[in-house]
Amino acid sequence: MSSTNRLLSLAMVASVALGACSAAATPSPAVTTAPTAAVSQTADGTLPKPEQTKVKLGTPIGEASQFAIVLADQLGIYKKYGIEIAITKFNAGGDAVQALLSGAVDAGSGIGSEFALTSQLTDSPGVTTAVYKSRVFDGIFCQKDIKTAADLKGKQVAVSTLGGTAHASVLLALKGLKMLESDVVVVPVGNNSTRIAAMKAGSVACAPVGMDQGKAMTDLGLNLLIDLSTDKTLQYPAVGLGFLVDYAKKNPNTVLVLTAALLEAQTIMINDLKTTAAEWAKFAQVDLAKATTDIQAVQGQVNPSLNWDDSSFGFTQLVFSKVSPSAMMADPAKAGDHSYLKKLVDIGFNKKIGAPTN
Repeated sequence: MSSTNRLLSLAMVASVALGACSAAATPSPAVTTAPTAAVSQTADGTLPKPEQTKVKLGTPIGEASQFAIVLADQLGIYKKYGIEIAITKFNAGGDAVQALLSGAVDAGSGIGSEFALTSQLTDSPGVTTAVYKSRVFDGIFCQKDIKTAADLKGKQVAVSTLGGTAHASVLLALKGLKMLESDVVVVPVGNNSTRIAAMKAGSVACAPVGMDQGKAMTDLGLNLLIDLSTDKTLQYPAVGLGFLVDYAKKNPNTVLVLTAALLEAQTIMINDLKTTAAEWAKFAQVDLAKATTDIQAVQGQVNPSLNWDDSSFGFTQLVFSKVSPSAMMADPAKAGDHSYLKKLVDIGFNKKIGAPTN
């Protein structure tokens, strides 16, 4: 039985901002990024033996675009490379970050990209090894009577947590609508499904929702105010895998194998619609037709190489500084470690599974 069936729903601290700030009264010394995984002479894509064979991973996994991390479990990819994974489902990315920073889980996925910035200022710095999505693909959906920027002014807009990905989508939308941040009231309510429920109940006026759910939103009578998926100029990294730097130092091969498993699952997700849709249908408990539509919608959204531009974390820094000004003290270049993805290319893993090498 897949360990995904043992997913737990934990109630933890609501905002990563609290964890990032409370541990950071005085900035700690500059972060030393985790070293490259152990050198291997192989060129046929063979992965090294992981130091830690049982790994706990936390993720909100609320959207189809985040599915690769769980798909790797359902398809037995972790097990194939010597890792027994235990995945814990959280209500929001901020909760998963808190679990990672506290040591309750070993790795995080689908978590806010701000964690690798703000954690630099704490005693438990974190690092990103893979970015599963590098652009914003949300639309801002609203109650049917909100059709213009003028209608939106003064209204409540739901996000997951302040300073998180959904908050970033709102800030980008305001920019696109030529509005000020003070023109709306941002309210943290929870993950994607919770935001949709809040709109249906009428407790908020609008919320960012993935464009893969666009038809479902219009079927509910909600109005699309602005489609952010058409803006390809602004990168906003979404963390596919994140670790504490200390953990990565102690377990470089484990981190490499986990990164490889995610890359393999992401490659399957992009290239094998039939297999991915069938697995998503089981996980999301939807029929196969709906699952196929969901996966088709995100195949062009997700990042095939899992790589990123360091400057993309600069926008994350600006977003999170809205709730934690100290975030501006962090170094965006230290938010991620490219060495693991480079190592996979060097040993021939990307070529072996048909993934991009850049």
